[in-house]
Amino acid sequence: MSNKFEITALVLAGGAAQRMGGVDKGWQLYAGQPLIERMMALVKPFSVQQFISANRNLERYQTLVDDVITDVAPWQGIGPLGGLYAVLDKLNTSHLLVVPCDTPRFSDAALQHLLENAQQAPEMVHFMETVSGPQPLHAVLPVAALKQNLPEFLAQAEYYGVMSFYKQIGRRAVHWHRDEELVNINYLDQLEP
Repeated sequence: MSNKFEITALVLAGGAAQRMGGVDKGWQLYAGQPLIERMMALVKPFSVQQFISANRNLERYQTLVDDVITDVAPWQGIGPLGGLYAVLDKLNTSHLLVVPCDTPRFSDAALQHLLENAQQAPEMVHFMETVSGPQPLHAVLPVAALKQNLPEFLAQAEYYGVMSFYKQIGRRAVHWHRDEELVNINYLDQLEP
């Protein structure tokens, strides 16, 4: 693993989207473009490698990245930590950037701010926070700590909370002043910008 601050990006698109009626959220259009394409375009300039965590329409997602990550046993269906676990053996950079597919207003400036903060204390997890509260799925994680701690956390946890896992590594909130950039698209009527 490199000593340089290098980023692998993981875009999370593996959820069930129950509040959207079970559609594949990543392929829903926002301002005429699929959510997943917007997020991939955002993370690509900041990362040396990109993955998508998905559990359906894998061939379609494969057109956007070199590798699509699917949840693996026994951690299928546990949420975002399942996606993080599934990518562990693919990581060879110092840090992992995680973003969900459903925040199409997230900006280059916000992402740059997150990464700059992560570089200042690279041993900790850094996650975005706005006046609405923490946004744990917009985060930068140190890969060594992720690999060391996640399997044990999952084996012992009764609840697979992302923030609980971050606390085990050490976490720091990165405040962002534009709350609207981190609004999740959870309903079909939110797709109109």
